Amino acid sequence: MIITAGSLKLKKIRSVNNIILRPTSNKIRQAIFNILIHSFDLENWKNKSYMLDAFAGTGIVSFEALSRGIMHSTLIEKDMEIYGSLLNNIKNLNINNDTYTINENFFNIKSLPYKYNLVFLDPPYNKGVLNHAIDLINDLKILQKKSIFICETEKNFQLKTRFSKFVKHEKYYGRVRLIFLIFN
Repeated sequence: MIITAGSLKLKKIRSVNNIILRPTSNKIRQAIFNILIHSFDLENWKNKSYMLDAFAGTGIVSFEALSRGIMHSTLIEKDMEIYGSLLNNIKNLNINNDTYTINENFFNIKSLPYKYNLVFLDPPYNKGVLNHAIDLINDLKILQKKSIFICETEKNFQLKTRFSKFVKHEKYYGRVRLIFLIFN
């Protein structure tokens, strides 16, 4: 995998061979950032923003965000082998000061060190945990005003009805569905 744009453009990201890992594709990452730029005015708020990547995996979405100017990212990954690879990538990209990592199951998190403007959620598909993750983040009270959630999920995922009013953008890419929500 490579970072597609920004200051880290064309830098390679290493990954472990693990059946639970499903890195976000170049196409989906480019779509995410095009939507953030054109629909959410990313250029005006990125360099003062904190990002939360709750199911980080390889960290590729956070790395892409940092490369494009997001100030800082907190990455949470529970799998020890994947987490080790994540740390190696951070070291190789020389972005230690721009990241905070946690090796823990996201659902065991009781607090986080920052208030976040941008949240990326890409939990395992077909496990029904995305709604629970959104609830947990809201319960932790770690959001800035007008925080943007980007949810990458399977095409047929059912978002809780009470979250529907927060959906600002939705897009399908084959079997992948991107949902953008803004919480006040």
